[in-house]
Amino acid sequence: MVESTDTSGTTEAPSKKVSFSYWSDPLCIWAFLAQDKLDRVVTEFGERLAIETRIVPVFGSLALRFSKGPWAKAGVAGRVEETRRIAAELGHPEVDGECWRVSMPASSWAPGVAVKAAAVLERAGSAEVGSTAEYLRMLRHAFFADNRNIAQRRVLLEVAEDLRIARDGLEAGLDDGSALAALWEDHDARERLKIQGSPTYLFDGGRARLYGNFSYGILRATIEELLRGLAPGGSDC
Repeated sequence: MVESTDTSGTTEAPSKKVSFSYWSDPLCIWAFLAQDKLDRVVTEFGERLAIETRIVPVFGSLALRFSKGPWAKAGVAGRVEETRRIAAELGHPEVDGECWRVSMPASSWAPGVAVKAAAVLERAGSAEVGSTAEYLRMLRHAFFADNRNIAQRRVLLEVAEDLRIARDGLEAGLDDGSALAALWEDHDARERLKIQGSPTYLFDGGRARLYGNFSYGILRATIEELLRGLAPGGSDC
C-alpha cells in the first residue's frame, strides 16, 4: 500500500483514518471493472484509509436470475455479449463474457463464503493484512478473465494458495460454519443498512454512500472531504 504525499490542501489528523466498507458481489462485472478506482484510491491515499471488505451476495441463485426479468429475456448468450461489451468499453478487452456460458456458478454465495473464511483468518492474525480484499479481487479475475468456476472448492483453494492463505485454515472455516456465519452477518447488515447492490462504498456508518458506476473523481472528492473533516476544526455534526 502506497501513501500519497499529495494532500490537496487538507491537513488531516495523522493518527486518524477515513474508514469505509466496500460491498460487492464476487460475480459482479461492475465490481470487477470498478477495481481500478479502488486501487487508485489506495495508491493515492494509502495509510490514511481503513477499508473493510464486505460481501453483498446479489446473485444468490443464478437459475432464478435467468428465470425472470431482463436476464431471462436476453438469456445466457445475451449476458455473454453484454459482459463483453461493457468490459471492452471500460478498458478490459481480456473479458470475453464466456464465463457465463462455460463456468457459471450456481450461486455467488459459494465464493462469498470463501472470502469470509479468509476474513476470519485475517482477523485472527492467521493471514496477512489485506489478504481478504486481494483474495476477492483474484477470485473475480479468475471468473471474468480466466473463465473459471469460482464456486468450485478446488478453484477456491487454488486461488487462496496463490496468495499463501493457509489451505487448512480456509477449509476449516468452510467446514465448521464460521465462514457461513460471517457471510450471513454481511447479509443481515446489508438488509439493515439498505445496501442496494454491488459495488457500494459505505462511509461514516451509512451517512454517506456511493453505489454503482460513478466516476473516480466523485470517489476521490468524497474521500478528500472526509479527510478534511478529520482536521482540527472539522465538524462531527
